[in-house]
Amino acid sequence: MRLNHIAVCALFILFSASVKAQTPNDVLNILVTKGTISQAEADSLRADYAIKQQDAIAKAKTFPLGSSRLLQLSGYTQLRYQSYQQKGKADGFDIRRARLDFQGDFTNKWSYRLLIDFVGNSGANGSSATGGALVSPILLDAYIAYKPWSFLKITAGQFTVPFSLENMTQDRLLETADRSQVVSALVARKGDGSNNLVDSIGNQNGRDLGLQLSGSVIKIGNRHFLDYYLALLDGAGINTADNNEFKDLDARLVFHPFKVLSIGTNYYNGFDHFSSSTTKNQNRIRWGADALLDLDRFTARAEWLKGEDGNENPTIHEGWYAQGSYFIVSKLFQFVFRYDTYNPNKDKKLACNTYYVFGTNFYFNSWTKLQLNYSWRKEAGADIKNDLFTAQLQLSF
Repeated sequence: MRLNHIAVCALFILFSASVKAQTPNDVLNILVTKGTISQAEADSLRADYAIKQQDAIAKAKTFPLGSSRLLQLSGYTQLRYQSYQQKGKADGFDIRRARLDFQGDFTNKWSYRLLIDFVGNSGANGSSATGGALVSPILLDAYIAYKPWSFLKITAGQFTVPFSLENMTQDRLLETADRSQVVSALVARKGDGSNNLVDSIGNQNGRDLGLQLSGSVIKIGNRHFLDYYLALLDGAGINTADNNEFKDLDARLVFHPFKVLSIGTNYYNGFDHFSSSTTKNQNRIRWGADALLDLDRFTARAEWLKGEDGNENPTIHEGWYAQGSYFIVSKLFQFVFRYDTYNPNKDKKLACNTYYVFGTNFYFNSWTKLQLNYSWRKEAGADIKNDLFTAQLQLSF
């Protein structure tokens, strides 16, 4: 039967080339009338042709840049609504992120990435609480990677700092609308300026300029036991020249004792000119550990981070979170809960903030997600009415 189909398809192509005025359906009817093929074979060919036509139409509507190995284009946008309990803060909508991601492979060893966000972000080393004047659009990732061997990848340019499990998770893949307090505060991401939850170098979207070595070693079955990252960084943030003569060192190890379990450790040692002393190099040191359990429907993750800023009498920051999520309806409806606590200064009493985040995620399809989060916020001192409800709609391609 398969040979029959091939022969008939070849005959169909030749015949249709000479009889352009007739439709494929007319040609099949003629072949059935002449007894060349049976009615069942004609019906099968019609079905195959219809499927191929649908595929051709779909490809014609697809952005053509995605078809090349040299350039793969993707992106996403997030529309957010926030409702504040705190007086003086207005509820409302905003476009939180609008990003285009250009990636490609020149060969099986050379690749690149350019990630651009068209929504304004606070820039590097500014005077405002979250890191400076508004910059829009902003270049997030811009790097070239070379992978000479399976166990070694060399990345040069601007990229996500390999520190913290949550920091290395893409924004569009987060199970909650916002990142944890401690990651926002200690890994150069936007925190809450009113609560001193801001990294000393401001909001850099967790990125920096430098050189990184990474890879996976010790293969066990279809997985590797260890992933490693070692980066030499300017330490000044996005697209910003180093402000001192030193380079920052960052290291991360991730162990995979089981397929469903990952355990990570982090260390960062660097210097910066803080806003309180812009002419003096001061320590900016970070430690951390994290764990991820990823089952079929249930995912649990936890992370602890500690930071030290300054030379004499340094400020010690510390915090951790634990998060669990479960798909009530597989791949469609997910419930999330996170316990999130952070102390911006361990030398001060009653400085700790704890957030209880309750969330749901609705996955309408592979490219559309709706997140609903309620953050119940408690302070160690005088309690402030600053709970926050967030609704975020994400569309990606």
